[in-house]
Amino acid sequence: MKTALVLALAVFASPAFAGEITGKVDVTPAKYLAETIVYVEKAPGTFPPKTHKMDQKGMKFLPHLLTVTTGDTVDYSNSDGVDHNVYSPDNEGFNLGMIAGGKTGKHTFDKPGTYSQLCSVHPEMLAYVFVGQNPFAAVVGKDGTYKLSGVPPGQYTVALWNSHLKAKGVDVTVGAGKTEANFSVKR
Repeated sequence: MKTALVLALAVFASPAFAGEITGKVDVTPAKYLAETIVYVEKAPGTFPPKTHKMDQKGMKFLPHLLTVTTGDTVDYSNSDGVDHNVYSPDNEGFNLGMIAGGKTGKHTFDKPGTYSQLCSVHPEMLAYVFVGQNPFAAVVGKDGTYKLSGVPPGQYTVALWNSHLKAKGVDVTVGAGKTEANFSVKR
């Protein structure tokens, strides 16, 4: 009996039974769509830490939005010919100090939340790192669509983060196929 239960749990936890959440986000005014992330609020499991990249190039942080999971590290490269600083006043905050051109700094995010990425030398530089409890998060595409893959079967709240607008979460049940969650957000 125990063996059958363990086997059944292993089968349903396997990637073959993982689901996908897709949808579309409509944002008004449309200019705010570029700063939108869709994510699963809470999901069971442990998620091994990963390393992500954010570059400073052309006096911008690239990408403008980055999704990571608690425990992940971001390597901040400086591809410009001038020194940049990387800091965030949000949540527990951090300051990597000055990073010379061609060099890299890094920060590990230990708490979920959204962190603005700033350069004290160039105040026009701004980006965001969204740190989720789980890896099921995606930056919304230019057409408003998104896809969250590999979500284990279960009941979840799919939420939206936008730097300017708020939206209510959508409750979904994920099975082995596709589940849809759409958002319409207005100012």
